[in-house]
Amino acid sequence: MRRLMMCAVVLAAALTAPALAQSSSSDVAPSSAESAVPDDLQSFVGDWLLAQEDDSAPRCPIRFTDQQAIGGFAVEFPETCPAPYPTDTIAAWNVDDSDFAVLLLDAERHVVLRLNEDEDGLYDTAEGSTPRFYLLSPYDEDGAGGEQDAD
Repeated sequence: MRRLMMCAVVLAAALTAPALAQSSSSDVAPSSAESAVPDDLQSFVGDWLLAQEDDSAPRCPIRFTDQQAIGGFAVEFPETCPAPYPTDTIAAWNVDDSDFAVLLLDAERHVVLRLNEDEDGLYDTAEGSTPRFYLLSPYDEDGAGGEQDAD
């Protein structure tokens, strides 16, 4: 009888192992086929830097994910960012269909930061806003950001 119970336990473990392996694979980034982000916005998914107009001010790494969130797609902050970065209120990112501005939204779909594309192809808050924020692409491990050289 004891041997029969041991076999039943081993069999049950073998049958549930694939299901457990699938459920623990949430650490793996989803493929583009699983992405909630439309194809025309896929280039926004990934690591960015929020910077201030003052170059001596610290920068804030931000990650635009491809997972749905209220008002758009989820945002992650890989590091703690100091004030005045509004990281405690930003929950999602999206793009305004009318002017293609990048929107950083709170959990109630209110715009926290609206970053408009300027003539250099960078995104920044409106001129005259204080503090003025810039979205730099891509975020590099060495902390550099900005436009990629075409070299």
